[in-house]
Formats: sequence, structure tokens, C-alpha cells
Amino acid sequence: MTSTTVGKSSPGASRNKRRKRRNARLWIPQYHGAWAMVTIPPLVGVVEGGFRPVEIVVFALWFVGYFLFYSATVWLKSRCKKRYFPPVRLYGLIVAALGLASLIGAPYLWRWALVFSPLVAIAAWEAWKRDERSLISGLDTIAAACLMIPVMFDIAGDGAPGFAASPRAWLLTALFFGYFAGTLFYVKTNIRERGSNVYLAASILWHASWAAAAFVLAWRGEVGWIHAAVWLAIAIRAVVVPLLARAGRPVSVKAIGFGEVFTSLAFVLTVF
Repeated sequence: MTSTTVGKSSPGASRNKRRKRRNARLWIPQYHGAWAMVTIPPLVGVVEGGFRPVEIVVFALWFVGYFLFYSATVWLKSRCKKRYFPPVRLYGLIVAALGLASLIGAPYLWRWALVFSPLVAIAAWEAWKRDERSLISGLDTIAAACLMIPVMFDIAGDGAPGFAASPRAWLLTALFFGYFAGTLFYVKTNIRERGSNVYLAASILWHASWAAAAFVLAWRGEVGWIHAAVWLAIAIRAVVVPLLARAGRPVSVKAIGFGEVFTSLAFVLTVF
């Protein structure tokens, strides 16, 4: 007769599950809010700029590069402990191979390394300081993601545009930087920096400025009025939700996450 309790796992099985979860954290990025930031800008660049087969390789390079960025951050935070290095090694090799393939298909892409290198250096320094969730680190990462829009435009033009990509490409880059940076302020005012008057004031000022800019752009015909209205709604949210928390009626983290998904969809669908 066995003494196994139905519905309960053995201590050994529980330890194995915990070990698997810890190992997964070394390989899979845990910044769940960053997935939209990683995927949307390059796709926007392809949709607006036009498709070239080499963009598939560049997108893969960018995507695996994000995994490398995450694993390298964990490794640097650990002061380069060996057990954190395997993901860095594997992702680094894949990135090197994809980078070489990208340069073969689009040799002119080397010039973008001049732009991304300082951003990578800042991210590495923030990780070494164990301050990868700082405002500087967040804005740095957002800038890198948004720059994938003109990169894809450059590829669509077979390297002819270069840094002088079309005004539309840089307008979209600016708009997405404004939006994603705004989400950084918004999330901080509701979670990590809840109660900080400085962050709340910065968030309100940031969102109000971009909402005003969106209405100016709509008046000039560069974006639609619906998109400007989305900016206004985002700005109102940046004021109301943190103030609700201060009044003792905080919005749950889960609700904030779902709200970000909905807002991102509204932003993307109206920006075109």
C-alpha cells in the first residue's frame, strides 16, 4: 500500500520544477512588457517602407539580439559568473551568424552599428551597475527599438536612404519613441515609483506634450485625428490612474498590463 498523496508532488519533483524555472529565467527574457517594443517597430518599418527578403534575416538578428541582451544583462549583474554564461555564448554565436548573413545581404547596414554601439554600451554599463531598470536604461532600450524603423526603411531602399530615411520614417520613429517612453513613465508611476511626485509630474508633462504635438501633426495632415485622440486618451490615463492609486483605489498590475495591450493596439492601428 502506497502512502502517496493524490494531488501533491514529492519534494524532489518540486525542487526540479523550481530548478527548471530558474534555468528558464536565464534563457528567456522576463521583461514581459518589452515584447511589444521589440516586435512592433521593425514590423512597422517593413509595412511602411516595403518588404525585402533580407529583412527576415535582420528581424531574426534583432529578435535573437534581444535574447542576447537579456542574458548578457543577467551575466553582467552576476559579475560574470560562469553559470550565467551559456546563454550569452549560444545567443552570441547566433547573433554573429545572423549579423554576417545580414551584412552579406545588405552590406550598407554596417553604418547602423555606429548608431547602436553607444546604446549597447550604455545598456551594458547600467547592467554592470545592477541598475538595468533605471530610467536611463529604459529610454536607451526604447531608442534602440524605435531605430529599427529607419533601419527597415534603409533596407527597403537598398541602402540609398541611409540616415536620411524619409521624413515619414523619422516621424514614426519619434512617435513610437514618445509612446513607449510614455509607457515607461506610466508604469513606473503606478508600480515602482508609486507615490513619487517627481515621476508623476514628469509623466504628466511627457504625455501632455506628446498629445499636443499629435494634434499639431493632425492639423498639418501628418497623422489622423483619431490618432491624436488616442494620444489624448493616453495623456488622460497618465493623470487619472496614478491619482486613483493615491486616493486608495489602485488599479491592479494585471489591469495595467491588459490596458497596455489595448493601448498599444489602438496606437498602432491609428498611426498608419
